[in-house]
Amino acid sequence: MPSRKYKTDPEHLLAEGRRIVDSCDDPKFKHKVEMVNLVLGGVTPSFLSQYCAESKSAITVWVRIADEQGFDALRPKPRPGRPPKLSPDQLKELRETLAEDSPDKYGYRVWDGISLSEYIKKVYGVDLCVRHCQRLFHTLGFSLVRPRTFPSKGEQNATERTVYKKSR
Repeated sequence: MPSRKYKTDPEHLLAEGRRIVDSCDDPKFKHKVEMVNLVLGGVTPSFLSQYCAESKSAITVWVRIADEQGFDALRPKPRPGRPPKLSPDQLKELRETLAEDSPDKYGYRVWDGISLSEYIKKVYGVDLCVRHCQRLFHTLGFSLVRPRTFPSKGEQNATERTVYKKSR
């Protein structure tokens, strides 16, 4: 079985790897560095793959990357994801608008997913579906409060309650 010819001194790599393991907080990066350290210490990638739930080729690639580019190349890359349709300034304005608690001012009875979707389309020109607007309420720190259709209990509205009960 051919042994790897290292571009960097394996002893130097192992010392750097041990230093990183002692000071690292990222568990994925730490796992990769530990695997490389074990290979540098003499454990074969095929043996490691049986016990560490990693493929032999992945471990071999990590060793090559650490040797050629350094351990920092093993750090996970940030994943940006889809950019938001509303900017942080627009979200701040929207939060302030919803906090006013006067949907009548904007032509709505209550703030719900439908009304918020229409409002965002009208004001910002961004088309968001109703379900996304419902999630947006939660993101902005609001919770769903359902209007009561049944008159509340109390002495002053007993007639309203009886009329409502009879109509159902």
